[in-house]
Amino acid sequence: MDETDFTSLNEKIWTTGMHREDLVQRVANAMREQIFSGQLAAGSKLIPEAELARQIGISRPSLREAIRILAREGLISVKHGVGTFVSKETKPLLGSLELMRSMVDMIKQAGGEPACSDLSITRIDPPVAVAQELELARNETVGLISRVRLFNNTPFVVAREYVVLGAEPRSFETLSRFGGTSLYEFLRQEFGLAISHSKARLTAVASDAAMAKVLNLKKGAPLLLMHETHYGFDGKPVLLAVNCHNTEVIEFTSMRSGMPL
Repeated sequence: MDETDFTSLNEKIWTTGMHREDLVQRVANAMREQIFSGQLAAGSKLIPEAELARQIGISRPSLREAIRILAREGLISVKHGVGTFVSKETKPLLGSLELMRSMVDMIKQAGGEPACSDLSITRIDPPVAVAQELELARNETVGLISRVRLFNNTPFVVAREYVVLGAEPRSFETLSRFGGTSLYEFLRQEFGLAISHSKARLTAVASDAAMAKVLNLKKGAPLLLMHETHYGFDGKPVLLAVNCHNTEVIEFTSMRSGMPL
């Protein structure tokens, strides 16, 4: 896309006095938005680096760092001596493992409409593995939220979320009012519970017949199974999310630092 005008991109990212790291991330975010919206078409070639940096209004080193971020995410392909291209295949949703973000926020940022289906909220005796992960005493029950999460009416996550219960307002009666939107926001507003951090474990699995039917996939299609334990500011686990993600819709990235010389 050699004729792309990046004037609008300039308006989105430029803030006087911004730290370089923040500016780089804003450039990456704005370019990512244009890729997902189709303004930067799959397979298109970006204009030369010097001209692109001039149009956006940033330095070439800052632009290179923003492009490196998108290249690590698989959205940009840099072919030395040839040019920089938008990857031909991109996922509608992209999540970072470094950030604990609401899926609702992620979908909205990608220009999508979040929703869910098959929502059920029950009180159960947790399986042994769940009780151990949540550090529960014997005979403690949990709230189980089961749902299928949708991106623009496309099912992409089969979610089972185990919530530690307690005295009001952290009761099952309160949890039963959850409407299926952002669980983070619900826990903060209705449970008075802020989540400090989480620990995630990811596994690649093949969809069985039941899971494939729910996610409209072929049996054996690859899924990403994520076990994520969330902790309150007192260091105690408060939520275990066990989610199967449709890898045709969502992809997760992780930034890793190199070893010092």
